[in-house]
Amino acid sequence: METSFKQLIKNTLSLPQLWAVIVPMQVFGIYAIYNILAGNAPSWWWVTLVIGYVCFKMIGIAAGYHRLFAHKGFTVNPFIKRLILFFGILAGQGSPIMWVALHRGYHHRYTDKDGDPHSPKDGLFHSYISWMFKKVHITVRPAIDLTRDPDMLFAHKYYVWIIYGVHIAAILININLWLYLFLLPMFVTLHCFLVQTCFTHVSKLGYQNYQTKDNSINSPWLFPIILGEAWHNNHHGDARNPNLGGRHWWELDPTFWIIQLIRND
Repeated sequence: METSFKQLIKNTLSLPQLWAVIVPMQVFGIYAIYNILAGNAPSWWWVTLVIGYVCFKMIGIAAGYHRLFAHKGFTVNPFIKRLILFFGILAGQGSPIMWVALHRGYHHRYTDKDGDPHSPKDGLFHSYISWMFKKVHITVRPAIDLTRDPDMLFAHKYYVWIIYGVHIAAILININLWLYLFLLPMFVTLHCFLVQTCFTHVSKLGYQNYQTKDNSINSPWLFPIILGEAWHNNHHGDARNPNLGGRHWWELDPTFWIIQLIRND
C-alpha cells in the first residue's frame, strides 16, 4: 500500500505505539550506540545489553509473544507467563493482543500475499520498517482467545504506561542503567525482529526444509543476529512446534533451550 510522506507523519503523530515508543526508541538507541563508539559508555554496557537481549528478545518476543502466545507451542505456570509477558511488553513491539492478532491473522494467513503487512514483495524498506508507519485497520479477532485473559487485557490497556513506568524508575536509579539495560536492548531487539520479518522471506538468501506456499527460508547467515528465529521456514512448515531448529545439526535454537527450562507440559 502506497502511503505519502505526509500521511506517514500523520500516522506517527496519531498512533501512541509510534510517537510514544518506537520513535523515541530509535533516537535514544542511536544515542547509546554513539556513546559506545565514542568511548563514553560504562565498561559494563555489553553485560546489560546481553541481559536485556535475553530477556526482551529471546524470552519476551521469541519465546513469549511468538511461540507461547501466538502459536501456543508450550505451556507455563501463571507466574512464568506473567514474567514472560512483562519482558515482552518491555521489548516495545506493541501489546500482546495486537502483536498476536497481526502475526496470526495477517502474516501467517496471508504470508507473502496481499494482506501480509510486512512481506518483502512490497519492497525491502517497506518490509523492514516502513510498514509500521502505514496505518491499516487491524482486527483483534485472530487473537480473540487472548481477550478472555485478564493478564493480556491489562497488558493491552496499560501497555505504554507499563513501559514508561519501568523506564522512569530506571532513570531515577541510574541513567546509564536505563540506557544500557532497558533502552539499548529494546532498540536491538526491535531491529533483530525487523531483520527477521524482512530477510527470512527473501527466497534467494536461504533454503527450505518445508515446501510451503510462501517465500519463508532458513538463513544460517542470520543466526548470529536472530538466533533460532533464523530457521523461519521450519516455523512456517510447523508453526506450533516451539523448536524452530533441529531439522539439521546446524539448526540450533537457543530460545528453545530456555523454553525447555520453563515449560510445564
